[in-house]
Amino acid sequence: MHTSRKTSQLDIDVTSAEPVYHQIADHLRRQVALGDLRPGARLPAIRAMARTLNLDPGTVARAYQELEREGIITGRRGRGSFVSAAVSDDNRLAEERQQRLGLVMERAIIEAMGLGFTAEEASAAFTLRLADWRERRGRLDKDERAAVGAPGAAIRFLGSHDLAVELLASRIGTLYPSLRVETSFVGSLAGLLAVSCGEADVAGAHLLDEDTGEFNIPFIRRLMPNETVVLMNLVQRLQGWMVARKNPRHILGVHDLTRRDITFVNRQKGSGTRILLDSRLRAAGVAPGEIRGYEHEENTHMAVASFIARGQADVGLGAQSAANLAGLDFIPLLKERYDLVALQEKFERPPLSRLQEAVCSEGFLNVLRSVPGYNVSETCKITIISPK
Repeated sequence: MHTSRKTSQLDIDVTSAEPVYHQIADHLRRQVALGDLRPGARLPAIRAMARTLNLDPGTVARAYQELEREGIITGRRGRGSFVSAAVSDDNRLAEERQQRLGLVMERAIIEAMGLGFTAEEASAAFTLRLADWRERRGRLDKDERAAVGAPGAAIRFLGSHDLAVELLASRIGTLYPSLRVETSFVGSLAGLLAVSCGEADVAGAHLLDEDTGEFNIPFIRRLMPNETVVLMNLVQRLQGWMVARKNPRHILGVHDLTRRDITFVNRQKGSGTRILLDSRLRAAGVAPGEIRGYEHEENTHMAVASFIARGQADVGLGAQSAANLAGLDFIPLLKERYDLVALQEKFERPPLSRLQEAVCSEGFLNVLRSVPGYNVSETCKITIISPK
């Protein structure tokens, strides 16, 4: 029989094989990781939590002791227990935390290898899960935002979202520790405009021109007619309808979006995915006003996928890689090019020249190959677009 003891925040199962103090410690770890408990926050007094949960105070004390050994909380004599502040000023504690993190990562790697996954698959899975975690949290936390402003060389990326960009940023960080990639997912058109006016070093774009059937090049010629531009393919990917597992609403195409029992979630204006959607709607004779949820905009594929995974929408248009990561079903619509775009004068000089080295590295190609929906047959291929 399942016996649990609940508060408004914590559910303890006293019949579980997992020790109760572990359950308490895990709950508090999650609260710290999610930002519900911030550095400096005071934890409930041991005796108060014990009374609330109807437990022996020693059980709660043991959970607190475990968290204190890990450096997650600190005890202040006579004042209680608090979530630890930044540990950069405590070399001993910082070293212990790094050692513990290393052990956690090592166990995960060993388990993955034991199941037959390659190192590249493990690397891709970790990076993509981290991207998903950030997306579900809504934004980078304060410490991560501060790190973006840290000293060192940086590549400013603005453009369309794709998980391959997250993987590339991670790869660059591995190959060149002093170089970071600052990403802002603002859509393909905004990214190209940012490159043209010097606000970005590189853009990510997947804009399909209806008249020519070409990706990106016609838009680059119109937006940067007097510049020599380098276009390097990052990946070819599948775009399609992201739906809940087993497609319970039986969604098959554009016309299903007009059904009254269907809620759609859209991408922002200027994104390549939004332009693709609007093109398909025009071709099918479907007006945006017929679609419930058309006005609801999200800025990334993962945000759309997460919205569907939470049951807040039935369908959205996006990349297979995001659908797979969110545990959704995927109905392919087309294969498209996702290219990196930069002015030639910047592309050939550091730090941007490192970008090509990272994209063309065999390790990165192997990582991309491990992601469903990606094709690397043209990855690293360069096209020079000169003024006419």
